[in-house]
Amino acid sequence: MQSSTREVLTKDGIRLATSVLTPDSGGPWPVVIARTPYSRKALLPFLAGLCEHGYSVIAQDVRGTGDSGGTLDLFRQEPGDAIDTAKWVLAQPFCNGSLGILGLSYLGAASISIASTYKANVKACVWVSPVAGGKNLFLQNGAVRLHHNLPWMALGNPKFKSTDWQRTYRHLPLEGALDAAGIHNPTWRLICRDWDEWWAGRDLSAHYRRANVPGLHFAGFWDFMADSAFRAYDLLKASGSPQVMIMGPWSHNGIAGEVTKNAHVDYSLISSPRFMERTVQWFNHWLKGSPLPSDLRQPCSAFIPGVGWVHTSEWPPSEASKKVLYMGRGTLLDSPSDQGKVAFEYDPACPVPTEGGAVWEFPRAGLDPGPATVSTGDRPDVVVFRSAPLEKPVSCLGPASVVLFVASTAPSTDFAAKLVDEHPDGTGRVVADTIYRWNQESDPEVTLDFPAIGHLFDEGHRIRLDISSSNFPKFDRNLNTGVSSLVSKEMKVAKQTIRFGQTTPSRLSLTVM
Repeated sequence: MQSSTREVLTKDGIRLATSVLTPDSGGPWPVVIARTPYSRKALLPFLAGLCEHGYSVIAQDVRGTGDSGGTLDLFRQEPGDAIDTAKWVLAQPFCNGSLGILGLSYLGAASISIASTYKANVKACVWVSPVAGGKNLFLQNGAVRLHHNLPWMALGNPKFKSTDWQRTYRHLPLEGALDAAGIHNPTWRLICRDWDEWWAGRDLSAHYRRANVPGLHFAGFWDFMADSAFRAYDLLKASGSPQVMIMGPWSHNGIAGEVTKNAHVDYSLISSPRFMERTVQWFNHWLKGSPLPSDLRQPCSAFIPGVGWVHTSEWPPSEASKKVLYMGRGTLLDSPSDQGKVAFEYDPACPVPTEGGAVWEFPRAGLDPGPATVSTGDRPDVVVFRSAPLEKPVSCLGPASVVLFVASTAPSTDFAAKLVDEHPDGTGRVVADTIYRWNQESDPEVTLDFPAIGHLFDEGHRIRLDISSSNFPKFDRNLNTGVSSLVSKEMKVAKQTIRFGQTTPSRLSLTVM
């Protein structure tokens, strides 16, 4: 393998540091492009594996990062710079005219314009929860994805590792949290002041819609960006090109690293995404004409712990059905209960802590993703609804949702849901969580969506739903005043009400196989 460092010159004169890997002999070759803000050098060991399979590989520091020039302007800079890079690559003697895209997280946003512009050249893409436009990068149903976004804005800063992140998460107003930690990032303040204005011109959804390219998608049930993975899949599938989805009990960082365990559970090697192997197989088929293995001819494959690998004809799986459980007085029932309500107080000064679930495990600021034991069920600000012990297993694969009929004394507040697998000994493990930011102008009937669930509720276990008004620091605290925690520190206690019964059928909906 040969390695060299080159510079790609953009139209506005910025030099982008670019590593080029080529096989020792032969050529020209199909080229796989990976553009990253996280150091191209860190990607080289993985990309060398692709080179060994007969590909030339491009690893590039995006503008304003690593060894590249210019100033980082998240997302907005990427379409033009990516197109300039592709034009340069196609003119090089090592390139045979066929391109592949490696789009892991931000790397997807950094290269999607290549697929939408050079349609005749881009033969295949591999995606891992790529940033696919929309506000879901920063918000989930109106709540700020605090645990991801705040530290993400500080990555690369010398003070990142020494920062007390638990203290930083609690700083109010949040727009000054990084400054208080000695980390200067004007982008964070701009986002806090006006997300809509900042996001204008950065939504890359149109590029996904225009890219008619076969895609292999990886998504994890414990990946906080799983909803972005499904959005990219839907946008690309609409083009009519073949799309394959592979899912499993993986975290955001764990997919490419082929991690099959977390701090809570070891799923065994059989659950591995086999990321490198499948990536090579996908590129070999579309860039070299090799036959696809049988598992990559399946439109959707998912590993459900306790069940194993399940193959479906599409995503969401048309083979599945809906199971609806209605909330009653502490119960989850097959039909609506008598009319009733339950109330609790939510104090933003004492939020319900995040325990496991789909969170980012990056160093220092990270939490442990996965099915953590839930210790908050006895809190007075958590309302618990339980099914009867299951007479037979319930295997879930697909989207899920909670519908609540709510009221609050606050002008704006949150309602948070946590789906829990309660074992016969009473121990509960988180399956998924979600949140909804509500205000007095909202409809009293609100829907909280879980992006996807892959889980087996075993015989004798209970399906449990914990309802509260916070999940911190995964999401920012609603201060119950009508003013965002991004720009305010005043907080009030709110009284929350959930209604259930025939006329207000609060309920949980699961997709079951």
